[in-house]
Parts: sequence; C-alpha cells; structure tokens
Amino acid sequence: MTQTETTNEVYKDPKADIESRVGDLLGRMTLKEKVRQLDQYFGASFMSAAHPRMMTVMADDAEILWDRVKSVIGEDGIGCIHDLYGTVETNNALQKYAVEETRLGIPILFSEEALHGLLRPGFTIYPHAITTASTWNPELARQIGEGIAAETRSHGIHETFGPVLDLAREPRWGRVEETYGEDTHLASRMAVAMIQGLQGDDLSSGKNIIAEPKHFAVHGIPESGLNHSPVVIGLNDIWSYHMPVFEAAFVEAGAINAMCSYNSIDGVPCSADYSLLTGVLRDKWNMPGFVRSDLGAIARLEHAHYTAESGKDAIRQALVAGTDMQYYDYPHDVYQQAIIEMVQEGEIGIDTIDTAAGRVLKVKFMLGLFERPYADPSLPQKVVRCAKHSETALQTAREGIVLLKNENKTLPLAKTLSTIAVIGPSANQARLGDYTPFIEGFEPTTVLKGIKSAVSSKTKVLYAKGTGILQDELEAIPIGSFTDGKGNPGLLAQYFNNAELSGTPVVERIDPYIDYNWVITKPAQAIESMNFTVRWTGKLVPNMNVAGFIGTISQDSMRLWLDGELLIDGWGKDKSSNQSVPVELTAGQEYDLRVEYWKDTNGVEIVLGWSHAEESIQEAVELARKADVAVVCLGDSERTCGEGVDRNSLDLSGDQQKLLKAIHETGTPVVLVLQNGRPITLGWESEHVPAIIEAWYPGERGGQAIAEVLFGDYNPAGRLPMSFPKTIGQIPVYYNRRRGGQKHYVGGDNRPLYAFGHGLSYTTFCYDSIAIQSTTIAPGENAIVTVQLTNTGTLAGDEVVQLYVNDVFSTVARPEKELKHFRRVHLKAGETTTITFTLTPKDLSVLNRELNWVVEPGTFKALVGPSSDNIALSVDFIAI
Repeated sequence: MTQTETTNEVYKDPKADIESRVGDLLGRMTLKEKVRQLDQYFGASFMSAAHPRMMTVMADDAEILWDRVKSVIGEDGIGCIHDLYGTVETNNALQKYAVEETRLGIPILFSEEALHGLLRPGFTIYPHAITTASTWNPELARQIGEGIAAETRSHGIHETFGPVLDLAREPRWGRVEETYGEDTHLASRMAVAMIQGLQGDDLSSGKNIIAEPKHFAVHGIPESGLNHSPVVIGLNDIWSYHMPVFEAAFVEAGAINAMCSYNSIDGVPCSADYSLLTGVLRDKWNMPGFVRSDLGAIARLEHAHYTAESGKDAIRQALVAGTDMQYYDYPHDVYQQAIIEMVQEGEIGIDTIDTAAGRVLKVKFMLGLFERPYADPSLPQKVVRCAKHSETALQTAREGIVLLKNENKTLPLAKTLSTIAVIGPSANQARLGDYTPFIEGFEPTTVLKGIKSAVSSKTKVLYAKGTGILQDELEAIPIGSFTDGKGNPGLLAQYFNNAELSGTPVVERIDPYIDYNWVITKPAQAIESMNFTVRWTGKLVPNMNVAGFIGTISQDSMRLWLDGELLIDGWGKDKSSNQSVPVELTAGQEYDLRVEYWKDTNGVEIVLGWSHAEESIQEAVELARKADVAVVCLGDSERTCGEGVDRNSLDLSGDQQKLLKAIHETGTPVVLVLQNGRPITLGWESEHVPAIIEAWYPGERGGQAIAEVLFGDYNPAGRLPMSFPKTIGQIPVYYNRRRGGQKHYVGGDNRPLYAFGHGLSYTTFCYDSIAIQSTTIAPGENAIVTVQLTNTGTLAGDEVVQLYVNDVFSTVARPEKELKHFRRVHLKAGETTTITFTLTPKDLSVLNRELNWVVEPGTFKALVGPSSDNIALSVDFIAI
C-alpha cells in the first residue's frame, strides 16, 4: 500500500461493526475513489489474450497486462470486475494489487453469471431453472445453490447475477427457461431455497457467494413477449403476484444485492424508479447491499425510453433512484466524470454518492474480503465438478422430467427391444439453454448416449438427425478454418465505436473465429455497449469439402462477402441477418472473406456458420421403419429460446413437426422427448403421439435421466411450473387468472392443453379422507388440513400433493384457485401416508382495494390434488 493512515484505522478492525467500518472508510476516501466503487470493469481487458467467444476461458498463455492494471486501477481502486474468465491465480493476483498497491487497499468484488452453474468451461452445468421448478422440490434448488457457490467462490468470485425471479406469464418471451415458472408460491419457495444455498449462513466462509436476484421488477410479462418491452399492469397484480417472490427473496432468504430491470412499468423505467429501488428494496425490505444496472439499463433511459436528455441526466436519474453500480452503460471516463461534475456543480449531493459507495463497501465487508481477500488455489480441484455436484445435477434432471402423456402405457420401454430408432436434432446434441459455458474437459450426456448405456447389449440403437431445430440450421465455422491473409491463424478483427466502420479502430486483434454472445458482455473494455461495429477480414480455408450452405446468425446487422461477392446482406433493421446461401467449398482452398457486424439491436448471437448438407427426413423415416419404437427428440436451441430470443409462435420450429409426422406415418410407435426452454403448442403432437416427455433443459447429465425415465429405472414425477397453451391466441393462459372473463372462443375454450401442476407417473395414487381441524377459523388462527395418500399401483414413486385455496367471495376479483402449499412425497407400492398442511392467515389474505393485505371474513375452500386442473378432494371452512 503506497499511502495509508497508521493509527485508528477502524475500517481495518475486524472486531468493529460493519457500519462503523464503512463510515470510517468513506471518511478517508476521495470523491474519485468513491465514484470508482460504483463502476464495473471488463476483466478480459486486463489480460494479454482472451478467447473471443463469450463464456470461455483465457488462452493458456494469457498473462495479466500489468501496465494496464496500473493505469486503470491505479491507486484509486475499482468497485467490481466481471467477464474475467481467468484462473484462481489470476483473480488472486489482481486482488493482491488492489489490496497492496491502491491507496486504501480496498478489495475488488469479482462477479460473474451463474444461473445454472458458473459461466465458465469445466464447471458443473446444472439443469436450468425451469427444470428445477418442475421438480417441485426446493431442497434440490438449495443443493444447486450450494454447489454453484462452492465452485464459484473457489475461483475467488464473490457474487452471481441471479437467480431470475420474474414470473413467466408470457411464454413468447425468450427468458422463460431462466425462471421458476408462472406461480407466485412455487417461484418464491424455489427462490428462497436457491438464495439460501448460494449465500449460506456466513458469507465470509469462503464457500458462499452473494445472490443478486433479477430483474427488479416485473420483467417476465413484456408487451408482445419482446425482451425489454414495457409492462402494463395494475398495482394489485404487481403486489399480489409479482412482488411477493422478490419479497421472499429479500426478507425471508436475505438476498444481499439486486439487479434492476430494463423495462418500464406504467411508463416509469425501473432503473430510475425511486419508489422501487429505494422505497421498496431499502425502506420496506431492508436490502443491505447495492443495486446493479442490468447491462445498459441506465443508458436505455437516454437511448430507449427517452426519459433522459443526455447520458449525464440518465446517470443522475439512476443514482438518485438507487441504482448504485453501472453495468457497461457508459465508458468509464464518461460515467465517472459525469458523477464528479454533478457533485461539484451541486446537481447531486455528496450524500447520494456516500450512500451508494457505502452499499458497495458494505458488501465487501460482509464477504470478509478485507480480512481474507484471496481464494485457496487448491480449492478448485476439490470442488469443481465433484461427485456430489454431478449427482445433484442428475437428481434434479430426474425429478424435473414431466411425463405429459402416456397413452396405453407406452412407457416405460423394455430394455430388451430388438431395435430402437433415436431420431431428431436433439437426440445427439445436449440442450443446455442460455447462460451455459462453452463445453471443455467433458461431454454432456445426450439422449442417444443415455439410451445406448441403458439398453441390453442385444438391442440395436439406430440414429438419424432428420432435420435441424430450424430449417437454416448452421454451425459455427470452427477454429482452424481461417487465416488473416498473412499466414497467421484467425481473422483480422477491427472494432469501431460507430455505426459506419469508419476512422481508426478502437480495438484491433486476431479473432480465431466468429461465434459470440454480446447480450451480457461486450468484446473489450474500450468498446461501447451499443452501436459498435466490427469488420473481420482474411481467408476462409476449409479443412473438408463443404457442399451445403454458408450464412450468418444474428438479430443485429451482419453482411458477408466471399471472394468479393456479397452473399448475405442483413444490414439495417428492415433486413434479416439470419440467412444462408448454397455454397460448394473445396478443402484446403483459400477464399477471401469479409464479414461486418453492427450491434444495433440485441447482440444475442453473432455467428458465421455453415452446414455440410441438407438433413434427410427420409433417412430418419427409413430407420424408423426398421425399429420397434422411435424416440423422437425435438425442442429448442439457443437460436429459438434464450435471452433476446423471443418468438411470435410457440409451435415446434423449422421442420421438426414435419419430421415427427413422417415418423408417425410409418406406424412405428413413437415417443416424443422434448428439450426446450418454454411451453410449446402441442395440438397435433398431443392428439397423435402416445407418449410425450417434457425434459426442459436438463443439464449435463440430462440424457442419462431421460433414458432412466424412458426405460423405467426412474419413475417420473415432475410437474409443470407453467401452463401449456393449446394455441398462441390463448395467451395469457396461466392457471390463476382472475375470475370474470369468458371461458370460450369461437374455436374452443380457454383451458390450457397441459395445466400448471400437471404430470403423470408409472404408478397410481389415491387421495382420501380430507379433513380440517376446525371449520371455523378465528382471526390470527391457522387452519390445519390433512389428507390421506395411498400408492395404489405396483411401483414405488413420488407424488406431488398440491393444496390450493379458493376464496369464494371477496371484495376484489380473485382467481378460482391459488397454490398455497405443496409436498413431494415418496411412497412404496401399497403404502399410505397422511399429509398435513398448515394454512396461515397469510395464505388466506387478499390484497384489498386499499392495497392492504387482509383476511376477509367468509367461506374458503381448501382444494387438494395432483394438479391445478385435477382436484381430488376439497373441504370448506369459514374465516370469521
């Protein structure tokens, strides 16, 4: 440390309370040092080499650029580093600089994405949140949180941006897969368990991390299903259904930080909403940490919502409202200088900066970073992808699989079948969902691999892809296929902070290939978050003959030249960059290549890809004819679901249904296995296919879990956390819509195809003898409900017992039923047990017209059954 006080340094005293330490440290800091704590830095910019694809690792020979560290971090320090993708030694080295070389020795907060596993290669890939919700087992969510925390903290990373707590009541929205579904109670139980797993009992333990729930607030019902779009909703709906999930996260589970949302609610952008970020989070719920902008949410005040006249105005609005740290919204010098100038000119009081910086510092003290700033370098080898974490991933996949249909007991299949055809674009491809790292060091288990491992050695397993998820399916052209024209591998990449690709590039480097995701990051520190452009030039040198297609994938603008000919022109918002054209390429031959990109929309995927040939549905049909059963694996990919990947249809994309129909017409029995991130409209499929499994995105061992269910090694008991509409015109179709609307269209009713809570088993259960302790409930009293459950089948299995409440009459319109309790129970064949639920006054409360929670006197019904549309028993009682 170059300069410090030598006496009475309260902030260095671990015995002092955190508030005193924060106050003492703030009193020693300059305005610049305080403002630095409010900024997040791009970690890869401190390294000599970084893999160009988001969610990968540093090159083996990457080194810290100490000159850059000294010039950027300097003596003033910084608040947070993100997108580093280094080793534990890298993090420790940068932390050592902050602790020993900055004036006050304030540690760095390292933060990364870890929605279903740390977003780095080699770490455990758990099932996505929508799969976890389908288990209806919060204990598994807690175990996943513990596993993610242990692996993440072992690398010297202190915080994750999650979990996602938006209620997914708009299935067109691409981020459904990141959520816990449509119901307030189920989502809140999963949220609490996950956060408790992540944060544990002691943040300074070295094995726990800070949770940062997102997106605050009401991001899961964007207008038209389009990401970032405005939300139009009444206050009663907000506080009855959406806010209780976040309240449980912050009040019950004790989540430390929050990430604000991109959207506006009733015209007010969330990133500048004082009533939300301060009035609710701090004043009402006492959240102890800080609020981070979601990527670009502050800048959107200026460029999207147009509620700020300038960048400085946008920064002011966000800070005053309670958004404490930016997330690549503005260049660091612009952001920091704007705050300093506003303080000096009296536009923002220094108390606002002290409050924001104090929140960031408090988090660092809570983590124990001032006493133990470094991670144990030996820890990653002990915890990353350890057996315990792998088993949790497998068990979650098992319990999260939902048997939607099983006509004539098609399932389970016999392992002694002569021939099984495994068909479809998701048969030999693991579907893991968004926020999944580039795979390194292991191969996730596919359905094909799982089936081959499960069946008898005498069973022949045939495979055909049949078609892609989309008709223009492309795969990224791999590393080793390019040179820069000077004999060096890769392409010359020139990055510009303008839309015209003009002037001097702000970054010039060699990129090994073109395959990125820039929705949650950016290519380099010097590049602005939006409106930048890239030009890649060099030679395409295929290592094999290609007789197929070449094309680009992006929601932004892209164009492609090959040997000087413009093949793809997706430039401008009126054109599409998702294009491919026929091409014949000869192995070893050089082709002049030029690709240009403009981040003018979302930056979700930026891919230069090819396909070697058209997929053959006919080949799959011929295999199906030879088989005793066809297991057809369909669903989604990163191109049809994920952040920024919203759809105006929920049908199976591309030619997938065409493939399924062709297999069905062979007469071979069909089992449909779905791996997807959102509900799918399955009208034809449900009518014609005898057995349908919904596996969602089941994680790295999902193929094994699916095979175990297919062959009866595991008895499925997953339940849907979201309703499946019959048609897209039914949306919204969540189960607990308020009463009062019509129930029929001209073409049918408004009931879902598969309702919330639905899921079948290979055994049967009988509900009997429902009882309530007292039919009259006095104010403040609980209602004890019991029900007898018997496994009446021949197999052991799980049943998810669900208790709903119906408030018969109320002063505001309420749903016909609302989930209040559930329990996943395992019973042996013939076994009987008694399930007890305790209904509290909170369970019976309604948010009345004055927006107060009250228990209104009157008749209630306790409804118990295996799903929201299959109530087995009910009992009435009266609240007085």
